[in-house]
Amino acid sequence: MEDDDHSDEEFFEKCPHSRFDWSRIGAGAGLDTIIKEADQCIECNLLLQAVAKIKPGWIEANKGSKCQIYVEKGKTYTIKLLPRRRARDPIVSFQYIHRSKDEPFYEPEDQHSDYKGILRRPRAQTLEIIPDSSSKPALDRASQWLSQCLEHDEACELPNTGFMPRLLIDVGSQDDPREPFLYKPTEVAPYACLSYCWGSDTEGVLRTTTENLESHYESLPFSKMPLGIQDAVTVCRGLNIRNLWVDSLCIVQDDPIAWREDASQMDRIYLHSRLTIAALEPATCKSPFLGLQKFAHPAWQSRFTADVPLEPNEPPLEIFIRLWREGDSEYNEDFTTSSLDKRGWCLQESLLPTRRLCFNGDEMVWQCLCRTICECGHILWKAQPPGFGRLGTHLKSKRLKAEVALSNPQPARPRYEDFHSYDYARSNHLYPHKSYRRWRDIVMEYTERHLTFKKDKLSAVSGLAKLVREILPDDQQSQGEGHPEEYLAGLWRGEFHYELAWMVASPIAEPSTAENFGVPSWSWASVNAPVTYTFDKPIEIWKYQPYLIECVKVESVSCQRELANEETSNVMSGEAVLTGLVSRVELAVTLGSEGNSEAYVRSSNLHAYKWMMDGHDENLICLVLFSWTAPVSKKHDNGDPYPNMGPETWFLVLKQSRSVEGAFERIGIGRYYHNMSKKCMLFADEESATVKIV
Repeated sequence: MEDDDHSDEEFFEKCPHSRFDWSRIGAGAGLDTIIKEADQCIECNLLLQAVAKIKPGWIEANKGSKCQIYVEKGKTYTIKLLPRRRARDPIVSFQYIHRSKDEPFYEPEDQHSDYKGILRRPRAQTLEIIPDSSSKPALDRASQWLSQCLEHDEACELPNTGFMPRLLIDVGSQDDPREPFLYKPTEVAPYACLSYCWGSDTEGVLRTTTENLESHYESLPFSKMPLGIQDAVTVCRGLNIRNLWVDSLCIVQDDPIAWREDASQMDRIYLHSRLTIAALEPATCKSPFLGLQKFAHPAWQSRFTADVPLEPNEPPLEIFIRLWREGDSEYNEDFTTSSLDKRGWCLQESLLPTRRLCFNGDEMVWQCLCRTICECGHILWKAQPPGFGRLGTHLKSKRLKAEVALSNPQPARPRYEDFHSYDYARSNHLYPHKSYRRWRDIVMEYTERHLTFKKDKLSAVSGLAKLVREILPDDQQSQGEGHPEEYLAGLWRGEFHYELAWMVASPIAEPSTAENFGVPSWSWASVNAPVTYTFDKPIEIWKYQPYLIECVKVESVSCQRELANEETSNVMSGEAVLTGLVSRVELAVTLGSEGNSEAYVRSSNLHAYKWMMDGHDENLICLVLFSWTAPVSKKHDNGDPYPNMGPETWFLVLKQSRSVEGAFERIGIGRYYHNMSKKCMLFADEESATVKIV
């Protein structure tokens, strides 16, 4: 047993199996080694006790075998028993806690930083999971989480702006559980929002319409509410929050004007809520989200007190042990996405609030800007994608009372910059601005999600667009310093030529929605497919520092919006006028070995280049956008310089518009790369032209 003066690193070096943790390579230590060292090594001793608890007889049966133990350490501590070298199916993993019985559950993880050695440091804040999330103990726990945040987390508070939604539901209280009713608030009061899935079957779901609006002012019959909304009322009463906002009941569903106005207020509705109740599961509001919690079942998790030597007056070492499941590592990015996280509208509902109380059928999870707490302590919060927790904080930074301390322990929600390794600041040369990159990451995540109505493509992300605009540079190109950046159907004017370089994740056959809903073809919102941005990869992956060469001039961009005074609203039309090198090309398609087609454009000089299709056509032109190149200072032995890296040239593929005479529509994006300075011949000997794209 080590003394208190030894560092964790020294202790790990003494443990025969821990040394493999640092590089995460190798198969770990043999079982016989663990048994031999158990008398001297407390970790080996602990391993054997845990294995014996969940796999009785396994140790004796495998003595002398080649069974090995592989160790992963993080904020939780996972041990995998491998029956054979490089085995794919570990047998067991476990995590442990080490805290006093009366320790406040809401304290940060590093509260005992004076502890030395891995066994004396709390690895994660672990609680007894309450079996039923609808019970009073569960709601009392959630109420404590909220109270702790209200009392101590100034950064989670917004300045009192006086904003209130146009309609709210008065849910009553536990002491006065009267029938809920709809009302128009006349003064500022705390309210909660519900983030949930309507579900594919919405027939019979209670909603507010112009016909029943007046009766809803009198009463919203609790028994007629979908079970999921009934649960939200129960949570509000348990948390002593009298007001609730639910889209289906607080927005008049058949009034298009009221709907558009309320949709344009989503950034304020969720941002100014005291709390957002997030029903991650199930995928329908007709089913309850409160009830029995899976992680409280003994089959998922068992607990015992370890028999290990401890210092005097130290609390017992409590072990939680469970079967290993694929994706259980706290840094694993492949967790199953919840039903709520697959919905388009719910992306901004997850990033806009400063506090969320999440229900998923497994356990309750608290998330605010300052901390994240899950009941089990094993499966820590996984932002979606990694870094989005910090991204949401960053987007709201200018609206908060206080700055969020980055030193707060949030191990599973890394800083946004940690997720994006692109070093935009390493050169004085022109690079895309990282604040725009944050928006493009939102777009990539958003377009992976599902929307019931494709016409909502821009509405469902407008609240986030308003927040992003606050962190972008001023629109100096068209209006000068001090003017907010202009939002154009999902793209930003300041980097419009880069924003155009989105591509569909794979070739699609579904036609553009531009003709149906007025979204211009140059916007990612015009396609019903996930899109991605990869044009700035050279900043990250090229060996030599790349330079960006702009090849197009944005003459003008304009949109006709549904709400003239709301820049982030849906659009009815839009056009962009660009000037650059243009090449007239024809479509060439080749079939792969398994019948998969690849599209190429071929210019008059017979050079062909691959491109990603948004749709199909034959009479095409290509418009160059920009190129990357990197000068190489290295020379050959004979003194001749090495050729520069690149170029990597990006260009739009356009077709003639059938609706606007003389204009073109985007049909795809092309990328040419050569690592030996051979230029893109697609635009060789071509002249500059001005093109209108609709």
